[in-house]
Amino acid sequence: MTGAGQGKGESGVGRAEVRVYNNSTIRGLAARAAGDLTAQGWTVADVGNYPCGTIPTTTVYYQEGTGQRADAEAIGAEFGMRVMPRFPGIAHASPGLIVIVTKDYRR
Repeated sequence: MTGAGQGKGESGVGRAEVRVYNNSTIRGLAARAAGDLTAQGWTVADVGNYPCGTIPTTTVYYQEGTGQRADAEAIGAEFGMRVMPRFPGIAHASPGLIVIVTKDYRR
């Protein structure tokens, strides 16, 4: 990731990678959110769907004990997302932050 286009004046050094998954019936929503995150300087490592249950609101999930919480809170504040630790269904997913977007995602 380069320093250009960083959100909130941050350098981006040491930021967690982000994986963005769609949990709605809105086609392309995860790709749109990934583009929004990338435009603000976040590195998006994966985009796809999350079909394993219903998430009630767009949320950024972090791994506890990894130092990712600050990055998750930065995304949450910038994009108006709920911030939560990973739940059992994604606890052992690929490293980095996981953003699950729902029909309430707005940017």
